[in-house]
Amino acid sequence: MAYSSTKIESMPMNSRIKKTLGTAILVMIALGQPVFAQSVPVEASTDVIQPTVQEVLLTVCEANGYGQDCAQTLLGMLWTESSNRSTVIGDGGRARGYFQIHYKLHDISITCAEDLACSAQWSLSYLEFNSYPKYVRYAVQCHNSCNVNNGYAAKALRNGKRFWNQPLEINQAAPIELAMK
Repeated sequence: MAYSSTKIESMPMNSRIKKTLGTAILVMIALGQPVFAQSVPVEASTDVIQPTVQEVLLTVCEANGYGQDCAQTLLGMLWTESSNRSTVIGDGGRARGYFQIHYKLHDISITCAEDLACSAQWSLSYLEFNSYPKYVRYAVQCHNSCNVNNGYAAKALRNGKRFWNQPLEINQAAPIELAMK
């Protein structure tokens, strides 16, 4: 997994490996892929470096064959919907999490809606369902409501560019757990 960020490239090799491994394991867990046997909270291990929101989004996008543009798009949507807060409840209790997903309508769990990697994967799949990457603005707008001219897509895409170079911490109510042997 290669990142083009000079910040990561300038890190010592050991730190880069830990950071990349931590991100990969986090995404694998969120996507339901087995990693190891026993689960241990991140706080219990000082060796694990918490990835940034941008790194998790980039990992989700790369796993689906996309790059930084995709991650920036997701970041903009996340910021527009929740300002990077996992426990936001909106639309009269119908929308939850980072991306304000209508969890009952779309049949996803609240746990997934409030988990960064899981909700990013779901949001990317929904973008693809709405013709991403061929029609980026349309797909982004459909996350808010298709064929409505309310400026959502423009705002989300603007926020993605605005916040991309400002590393954001993952703020989830439940601790992120990494599976350890």
